[in-house]
Amino acid sequence: MTVRRLDVVTENFRPGYVVWELTLRCDQPCTHCGSRAGAARRDEWTPDEALSFVSDLASMGAREGVLIGGEAYLHPGFLQVVRALRDHDIRAVMTTGARSITPEFARAMVSAGLQNVSVSVDGLEPTHDLMRASRGSFAPAFAAMRALREAGIPQLSANTNVNRLNRGDLEGLYERLRDAGVAAWQLQLTTPLGRAADRAAMILQPWDLLDLLPRVAALKARGFEDNVLV
Repeated sequence: MTVRRLDVVTENFRPGYVVWELTLRCDQPCTHCGSRAGAARRDEWTPDEALSFVSDLASMGAREGVLIGGEAYLHPGFLQVVRALRDHDIRAVMTTGARSITPEFARAMVSAGLQNVSVSVDGLEPTHDLMRASRGSFAPAFAAMRALREAGIPQLSANTNVNRLNRGDLEGLYERLRDAGVAAWQLQLTTPLGRAADRAAMILQPWDLLDLLPRVAALKARGFEDNVLV
């Protein structure tokens, strides 16, 4: 007999991996932002409220907290939250556009206990700046990677939203990220959410994947050969 129903687990549940949108405040008005980030919500948690939530996560058995936004580092309690996650033995990581990460701030982030930073890079310089709607944002992203590496971040990663604007950049971007010391690269398809929903022309269509996926597979193979970006 074929089983067509799976019971929902309601006991011994724990949120092992938690993605936390710490704030909607952002320093880049990205064209593909699913959250339409920019200004903070009126009712965003204060640092004390955020720290209380870290305690809740620990009591529920969380193992990793991924801080996102908006731009997570723009929350006034960002470094406190990172320290609290560390102190509760929850691995603290973040995804960031990295526009405002200076060498001094990179050192503070690592000192607070951040374990991994994934920097969002959405193509080579012209395409990245276009998608971020922020001219001059490409260079700060790579400067932030260098600062984080020099500060001793345990793992440096990158992520890219792939769409019709940047699909031709992937091979060149791979080389830039490899040379920047990135250890892992996450590719994800831009979905029509938030601001991306206003730009249907940038969304990949199913037939576009016939070209894209073999190229991604080839890049994966290059990553293994180079022992990077795996």
